[in-house]
Amino acid sequence: MITRADFLRIASNTSQYDLCAGCGLTSARKDRAFTLIELLVVIAIIGILAAMLLPALSQGKEAARRIACINNLRQLTQSLNMYADEQEGEYPPRMQPFWPTRLLPYYQITNLLRCPSDRQPVLDRSYVANGWDDFFRTTLDATNWMDFLDHKWPGGMKEAFIQNASDTITFAEKLRESAHYHLDLAQNDDVLQIEQRRHGSNVDGKGSGSNYAFADGSARFLRYGQALSPINLFGVTDEWRTNTVISP
Repeated sequence: MITRADFLRIASNTSQYDLCAGCGLTSARKDRAFTLIELLVVIAIIGILAAMLLPALSQGKEAARRIACINNLRQLTQSLNMYADEQEGEYPPRMQPFWPTRLLPYYQITNLLRCPSDRQPVLDRSYVANGWDDFFRTTLDATNWMDFLDHKWPGGMKEAFIQNASDTITFAEKLRESAHYHLDLAQNDDVLQIEQRRHGSNVDGKGSGSNYAFADGSARFLRYGQALSPINLFGVTDEWRTNTVISP
């Protein structure tokens, strides 16, 4: 039975106990729930943190795609070298069937032709091969040169003609809408087929550069314009390597 003294003590300590409607003391009061304002503050903080983390997450995903693209290009240029080893040092001719078919026995996996950052490429292919036409323009007569331009010349360039393999491009990333198989320097508009800003980040939302494969079997990222200036890395003749091409 609750005495008068007990009742007064319980009444003076209402922050810790509640009175039961007919029988007296109950357990300690439960913790208070969030108010609407406190809940809104928590939601706002979560939103701010998410906004801060999403760009970093997006950059991380793009970095992974760029690495995968470099690996694709590295395997393609190594396939090109293996092809040349079996063809007495000669690269594939610039005629049908084009290089994706001729090199297929060496890379085998067809999705390797597509860069993960290139969402909808024409012909499911993200890359264009060096056509070496500055070499053929200096070595073919007028009639054979026209056959070359019409994709009818049966010979390929000799691998040994390349003087600086680590700085001579074999494959580049092409524009998404381009159906070109080769980059031909002698045809001025072909430079416009190269995608030079697929990867990295920039203030205008475009990439700061793209990936390229080289004749020594390597692949690496080059910033916008570096493939064409101050040295034209697509050229193999001295005239064209020092003939800087203006970036589109």
